[in-house]
Amino acid sequence: MRIHSLLLTAVFAVAGFLCDTVIAAKTLSEAEQKAQKIMNDRNYLYGIGVGSDRQEAMQSALADMAGKISVNISASTEYRANESTGSNGEIDSQSSMSMVVKSYSAPANLEGVESLWLSDKAPQFRVMTYLTHDDVERMFERRRNNVANMAREGVRAEEAGKIDLALHYLYQAYVVLGSLPDAQTLEVDIDGTKRLLRTWIPEQMRDICAEVKFGIADVSKPDDSGGKRVSLMAHYKGEPVTSIGFSYWRGAQGQSPILTARDGMSEIEISPTTPLDPLAIDIEYRFADENHLVPEYQPLLDGFNGAGMVPNAHVTLTENAKALKSDKKETQAFKEAVAAGAREGVKAMPHSESQAFAKSIGIIVDAIDKRQYTGLSQLFTQEGYDMFERLIHYGKARILGKATRDTYEFYPMKERVVCRSIPMQFSFENGRRTFTEDVTFTFNADGLIESLAFGLGSVARKDIFAMQGEAWSDYMKMVMVTFLENYKTAFALKRLDFIETMFDDDAVIIVGHVVKKSSVKREGDAQIIENKEHVTYVRKTKAEYMAQLKRCFASNQFINIRFANTDVGAVDVGKDTYGIQLRQEYFSSSYGDVGYLYLMVDFLNPDEPVIKVRTWQPERKPDLTPNLPKDSPYNGIFSNGYFG
Repeated sequence: MRIHSLLLTAVFAVAGFLCDTVIAAKTLSEAEQKAQKIMNDRNYLYGIGVGSDRQEAMQSALADMAGKISVNISASTEYRANESTGSNGEIDSQSSMSMVVKSYSAPANLEGVESLWLSDKAPQFRVMTYLTHDDVERMFERRRNNVANMAREGVRAEEAGKIDLALHYLYQAYVVLGSLPDAQTLEVDIDGTKRLLRTWIPEQMRDICAEVKFGIADVSKPDDSGGKRVSLMAHYKGEPVTSIGFSYWRGAQGQSPILTARDGMSEIEISPTTPLDPLAIDIEYRFADENHLVPEYQPLLDGFNGAGMVPNAHVTLTENAKALKSDKKETQAFKEAVAAGAREGVKAMPHSESQAFAKSIGIIVDAIDKRQYTGLSQLFTQEGYDMFERLIHYGKARILGKATRDTYEFYPMKERVVCRSIPMQFSFENGRRTFTEDVTFTFNADGLIESLAFGLGSVARKDIFAMQGEAWSDYMKMVMVTFLENYKTAFALKRLDFIETMFDDDAVIIVGHVVKKSSVKREGDAQIIENKEHVTYVRKTKAEYMAQLKRCFASNQFINIRFANTDVGAVDVGKDTYGIQLRQEYFSSSYGDVGYLYLMVDFLNPDEPVIKVRTWQPERKPDLTPNLPKDSPYNGIFSNGYFG
């Protein structure tokens, strides 16, 4: 009884949820007989409410049920809503159940809740709400699986050097863990070893942060206000970190927005009032502005004060900080990181053949740095310049560090030439987030820039360029990377017409949605409403999907897409068709989500790849892959086998 009481108290907060679907019992006597059976059956938990209308009666029933079990709530689970760290490094917790209650009242957790109307006529409405113990246990089991999956995603992200994702997944897993009745004892198999999550997750987060090192690579000359731009390098286990989020203390201006270091590189602005003794940096792991990406758990994340959970996430740069001197070793590391972003694992053009392209890129870099764009259009095609203008207005754009044209590499792609990669930073008016992106430029046969794109990131590029076999020529690798970069950039720059050309007219477009389904069960003359929440997969036409994107683009200041865990394989339907699986994180000024993206793409015409299948699912569904182990990276997600 105690284990199940937590959910029920939460469910009662959603008084209006069931009201719209109620159907009266045909005969009061049979409804009352059914109610009596429920009250006498220990497998049920119930509440009875009375009111002058349906909503008041429902609220009363839920409150009645909550009152019966409220004394057992604190005994059934522990939730760490407020945490502090003692001198011994251990986490001290205070229990607060209100956020747990809210999280369990989310629609996705209401499966199995039923209502039985004993009277639906004025002046008095009477209703019973009830739930079985098995229903509650299924809800807990679903949450346990989600916690385990988040922990495993954190491990995979750490192995790829994606420290922002690793810390975020682990943090979310830890917060949600606290809402389970067995939070203190829950063990999960991770990499073949049973882990007690309550202690293992904080240890993992502390160990990760201990391996992160920041250094000053470059300091600009003071601007008119006396401010400076400082290039930072971030390393993880001695290598440039693939991605990490951080902020820094700006004194009177407070904490900075969250910035991102990508492939080790980032940049901060130092005003004359910024404290430099020491320069205080905080590694981000909470990402509170992203809580809405997981609405089921948002109440938990919003109510959890985990600021002191990982003490060593607070980093100070004391050596040379007061004078803000660059470190020669860090300066060299920054240059090497820029160069590494340009290397693709395929052969670059000799510098003697790329001078004309390098000259164009040098002019563009100088223009962006000085914010003077007059005369640049002659270096682009009309479409290319349109993309450049969109890029500049995507956010407050600037080049990272003192990159020079000698750093860039140029790669032949038949009649085209691709320049990779120019590290740039983009910030937005709302001040919440700053993104770092590697920008690539593609030249046509006439030497004009015809397109720009945000790079995939080092790990995704390495995954693709490490592919071996007859089907993976250098050219095919470049085509694959270019396609994925164009795909994510098209969303960022809101290129609706371009996206429309990428999809086949008969493309299979499947989107996972959480939906509510109500059904009526009949027992004698009593009619009982059963409400269930589940993920259903909705197929959209190309026109429907494009209309949805048009509304999305119109309502957002910015869109940013990140890909993780990229996996590519040939599909049996044709030698030029490939299936691409990605963990996608989608951010915008008004919305965000996290899920699994699958694309089946026909590369028969490499200049115009065509998407045949696009699926998106918000979470893993183990029923899709019953034969795979839970810790498999392919567990519960769409793959080539479903469409090949």
